[in-house]
Amino acid sequence: MNQWSPSDWLYHAEGGKHAIFRYRPSAAENSNCLAEEHIAGHVLRIPKHDLALSYAVFGNTSADDNAALATDHEVSYALEQDTKSYLFQRDVVQPLLGQRYLDLPRSVVLPPVFCAQLYQQAIASGDIPSSRLQSWRIEGSEIKSTSNNYATSKGVKATLLRDHTTLIKHPRFPDQPMAKHNVISVEIKPKAGYITSSPLVSPKNRCKYNRTRYSLQQQLMHLGHVQKGWRAKIDQYAEIQNSKPFTPSNYSPLDLFSGNISQIQTALTDLSNHMQNNFRVFSNETQIFGEDISPLEGESKDILDTLVRQCRSIASNKHDENRSADTILLDFICSVVSKVLHREELLRNLLSMQLLDVIDGDGAIRVYERLVYLCDGSNSKAEELLDEAMLFVDKELTEQPKPPRLRGNNLAISPYALPNCSILHNLIEEMDSFQSHPENVMNSSNEVCIQLVDQLSQEGCVYLLQNWLLSLAMCDVSFFVTFQCLADDQCTVEECQSIHDGGMMHYDVETEEEAPRTRPMIHYEVKVVDCDAKPAKKLRSRTKVEDVFQFLT
Repeated sequence: MNQWSPSDWLYHAEGGKHAIFRYRPSAAENSNCLAEEHIAGHVLRIPKHDLALSYAVFGNTSADDNAALATDHEVSYALEQDTKSYLFQRDVVQPLLGQRYLDLPRSVVLPPVFCAQLYQQAIASGDIPSSRLQSWRIEGSEIKSTSNNYATSKGVKATLLRDHTTLIKHPRFPDQPMAKHNVISVEIKPKAGYITSSPLVSPKNRCKYNRTRYSLQQQLMHLGHVQKGWRAKIDQYAEIQNSKPFTPSNYSPLDLFSGNISQIQTALTDLSNHMQNNFRVFSNETQIFGEDISPLEGESKDILDTLVRQCRSIASNKHDENRSADTILLDFICSVVSKVLHREELLRNLLSMQLLDVIDGDGAIRVYERLVYLCDGSNSKAEELLDEAMLFVDKELTEQPKPPRLRGNNLAISPYALPNCSILHNLIEEMDSFQSHPENVMNSSNEVCIQLVDQLSQEGCVYLLQNWLLSLAMCDVSFFVTFQCLADDQCTVEECQSIHDGGMMHYDVETEEEAPRTRPMIHYEVKVVDCDAKPAKKLRSRTKVEDVFQFLT
């Protein structure tokens, strides 16, 4: 058991369903946490629903009880092998994405009383965006129906993760004083880096053949057909309002995943121009750029001054009077990150996993309906079958040659075994040969594929949906690129990131001065987060998600 104090965990960020708390002992020399060596430099990822329910059950306490809440609580580490998230990331995602890019999660079990205090602290901090407050609330009826069982539960399951806004010292520079070197971290949501080519796209949604899903969603948001949680402002009457007109982003995931360094930098610049919920920058663990977030007055200049001392090659840009310090800093950050992403394999690996989507969301709806039919009309039975199948990987598959029908196919890298289903094989061949024009060809191929879907076996349905759900998860990840300038002109050895250590590269910039070009060293690390499997239950509401594209066709 480990003793943790709620006061040592501060609200940091959140997504749609989870909140992130960063470990920050209230006093380094007097920290109440007895297991600091295991949690320093880490964050807790906790379902907001469980936080709200914990507070609903334990939050209305007396003064004496409140004093008890602030004391240390026993926290236990769950058996990693028992968590579905751990198995999915270890057995399915990590081998394809690259072990060096994904740190496996560690599960912990938190006392509900501990979570109640975290909830209270987060709400009182005022740091929760107004657009997210609604997701911290639960209905009174749910409180009444679950409070008795919840009070005696074994605890709240959460995840302990590395804080990727920090950087671990590189073994080649063990004496490098980290505190004197500005650590920059960029969090990016890359989105789907491909345009669908599936013949199963519904005729009413064929705008999908022309643009990326991200581009289409930007236009739908601009037209008011799609509302994202990070933009909605919920008032006391639960009415949704927008704080300002929505400006679509020019960002193209195709540029980011292109493999061309110039296009990668263009993508990052476009993201930084309209950050939305997809681009955030941290300096020494504090966020300085994001949607409606910018550095304090003089902060960018201070950061640039520090970087210039470490990285003389940006000095000439720093003194450009026609550009603000914020712009110069962002340009430098985007330049470094583009070089890192170009030399690492992350984007290539991630795109290959995204391309496991060979049926599109429209096709997933039809295949899911077929699976439900084969499961005696039971949605729950079909979803349970799928959720279990997502964790099952044929570990001998990588040692066997791929069936001829999969060679050169996007499904060739699938971690799931191809079932012996002739209808599925015919469907894969039909999808492989599909060309998205002219219209009569699209109609004909769509009809043929629908007929084949309606004849699929249960195993065939599961296989297609396994790969689609894996792709969906990979289209929704985030990754951090964290770096610092070491300015070590004596070092000439570059290396890519390994399992245990970050990468090292020189950052070359031509200066207008006559002095020789400087070659500062960049120490970096690239890590992916939010790799949980998507629950099959999402398929129940998928029709509503996909039908919105008809407004653009």
